[in-house]
Amino acid sequence: MSDQTSCACPKCTCTVGDNAVERDGNLYCCQACATGHADGSTGCGHNCSCGE
Repeated sequence: MSDQTSCACPKCTCTVGDNAVERDGNLYCCQACATGHADGSTGCGHNCSCGE
């Protein structure tokens, strides 16, 4: 695992940890962020509105 500590989603303010989702060499705090909110979600489930 890399030493990246912030979610790679552009608007997300979450940190990533042991449960991070890896995609294309980047780490994301959840699957929604990893897919670019392709499911239409506006948040990541961590009190963040990064998908808006």
